[in-house]
Amino acid sequence: MPRHLEQVLAHAENQLAATGAKRPTEVLPVYKRFLKIEEHRLRLKHQAGGGGREICARRADLVDVLLRRVFDAATAAVRGENDDGPALALIAIGGYGRGELNPFSDVGPMVLHDGAAGKVSADIEQIVQQILYLLWDIGFKVGHSTRSLKEAIADANRDMQTKTAMLESRHLAGDAELTREFRELFRVKCVTGYEREYVEQRMQDQFSRHKKFGDSVYLQEPHIKSGCGGLRDYQNLLWMANFKEGALTTRHLVGKDWLSESDQRRIESAYDFLLRLRTDLHYLTGRGSDILHLNVQEQIARRLGYGANKSQLRMEELMHDYYEHARNIFRVTQRITEQFASGAATEGLLSLFSFLPLLRPETKRLGLFFIRNRQLNTDDRALFRKHPVEMMRVFELAQEHDVDLSPELADLLGRAKSSKRSCRARAKSAARYDLCTAPIFWDAISRSLDN
Repeated sequence: MPRHLEQVLAHAENQLAATGAKRPTEVLPVYKRFLKIEEHRLRLKHQAGGGGREICARRADLVDVLLRRVFDAATAAVRGENDDGPALALIAIGGYGRGELNPFSDVGPMVLHDGAAGKVSADIEQIVQQILYLLWDIGFKVGHSTRSLKEAIADANRDMQTKTAMLESRHLAGDAELTREFRELFRVKCVTGYEREYVEQRMQDQFSRHKKFGDSVYLQEPHIKSGCGGLRDYQNLLWMANFKEGALTTRHLVGKDWLSESDQRRIESAYDFLLRLRTDLHYLTGRGSDILHLNVQEQIARRLGYGANKSQLRMEELMHDYYEHARNIFRVTQRITEQFASGAATEGLLSLFSFLPLLRPETKRLGLFFIRNRQLNTDDRALFRKHPVEMMRVFELAQEHDVDLSPELADLLGRAKSSKRSCRARAKSAARYDLCTAPIFWDAISRSLDN
């Protein structure tokens, strides 16, 4: 058990055990005081440089401890010694089920019972009310539900978002056997046989989401959660793979035509960075914010320790790191989708998505390059090594035809190895292409110089 969790449990035992059999809402100040102290410790840990995943996991642990205490206390207060009612289980779903909670993220508990569908007994209603009233009074934003086993399975198959939330379910308190039964039923009745439908919906969701939030990594005010290269892209990749692989980690994707080890390291680092950035944005604004507005970028950069290099503005340093990390997530997720859609995937990836129809988007040839889906790409993976001057041609074509660089082409640019002198010469000549304000151009040049 992690040391921080041991400390939270010891604090809970010391502060909350004295509440005895009282209803949680009757001793609200005790719970508030406990949470205030622990939230303060978390904030100090974040300010000291705690990683994005670390702080989010610690907050999920804290809420786990709180909810288990509240559930047990509410159940004991309502049912007392009489425990003849339907079996109950408290289950974490959604991001909370994944074990990730930013400071003002929704907490998603589901109360599951084995009673009749559409009917909730009076004692269950009282228990749920005790839990919800306390969470609301403490200040949590709660996305709750009370379902029978039958209702949970039906709701999952009725709505993709609900199915995704339940995909990441985790037992918290109550009848563990009921949770186990739910997990088994979910896999059999909601996953098996639904692979094609679910993955198609997730791919469409990602396409629509990108369109809604700017359709580019390089926005002045990016949406950290739902924009291109945001947290949701990373999560979407895991959700789709889970329907075939049965695991929600990128480790299970390495070596299966999904991720190389270097790609995995990049997107894991990127995801941690975005979680840390989102945590600080929540602390700064005091609410569940996801848009990195211009008026907060300098403050967040200062709070996260940027500015050691006085020749650059803090804000520029922060956004450079954001674009790099978001681009890494975007490239990986887009590359996998594009490989499949173009029919260029290897046998392993095709077998994973063999249930989906191949997509044949219109292609426009431009010499050594081509445009597909409003993205510029090339068939020659060694093009820039053989003909470095074509690096400049890329940006000329992108500007001339008003298209973006594909993730694969941007990756080739970043990996292109050439001499510092030739890179600087190309950078100097960029003015004639009017590309001085294109972030992706300067990023590609920078990466080439680093190589």
